[in-house]
Amino acid sequence: MKDIKLIAIDLDGTWLRSDCSISKKTKKAVIQAIEAGYLVVPTTGRSYRNARVVLSDIPGLRYFINANGATVADAEKEQMIYAEAIPYEISSKVFAYAREYDCFLELYEAFDAHAELTGKEYLTGIGLSKDYIEQLMSTNLIHESLDAFMQDPQRKISKFHIVCGSESVKDELKGKIASLENCYPISVFNLNIELVNGLWGKAGGLQKLAEHLGLSAENIMAIGDSNNDLDMLRWAGTSVVMGNAPDRVKELADYVTAENDQDGVAKALEEILNIRIS
Repeated sequence: MKDIKLIAIDLDGTWLRSDCSISKKTKKAVIQAIEAGYLVVPTTGRSYRNARVVLSDIPGLRYFINANGATVADAEKEQMIYAEAIPYEISSKVFAYAREYDCFLELYEAFDAHAELTGKEYLTGIGLSKDYIEQLMSTNLIHESLDAFMQDPQRKISKFHIVCGSESVKDELKGKIASLENCYPISVFNLNIELVNGLWGKAGGLQKLAEHLGLSAENIMAIGDSNNDLDMLRWAGTSVVMGNAPDRVKELADYVTAENDQDGVAKALEEILNIRIS
């Protein structure tokens, strides 16, 4: 067996079930992995603040990688180990493009995500899951408008999360953003756009944390399911892909586990690391 010391686990579509909950079996498996001495690191597109709340009943989570790898935090010290920001001249242009459309905007900076007062109503109106909306928005810092927030050139935006009302609008806006220098927007579901600085991703965050801890890629097992997991699955010494992932993601897997609604994370920990769930 490889010398795995750190397990990086994505949240949506991986650790979390479709209703945004964590099954009892997966919770037990993760806790037992931590008790066995593995560093379990949530590695997600969500903000640090949101991930802390979602995983609040799982003890022993010391490090968090958030905003698609753009922030790396030490939860014990409540300190940022690393933050990768989009240059303000680029983030201000992306914001201006997004403002040309009727869409939901979420801006990530340091530990938090910022959204507008109308965000929950907008996401509900376009048909997103109530469970997802409630969980996502529960920790956001809410503004009546983000315009004033983005007028400050000192803003260090680590990630844009944009949700559009239709795929055609999403495609048009995504194309405009992609026309900007060093901008590579991705989508993890059919209506959303996610943007970090350049080609940064979860692999970048994992590398920064690995350097901080004195680990190498061979010491890391990554578990994910989507487009924003691709780079970390390529980089990690051991890659595990969920059964609910698209084929292009499964092609990167050393191991394909069960779906997120069928305890895929627990199954992977059992079979690869011999974690026995009591």
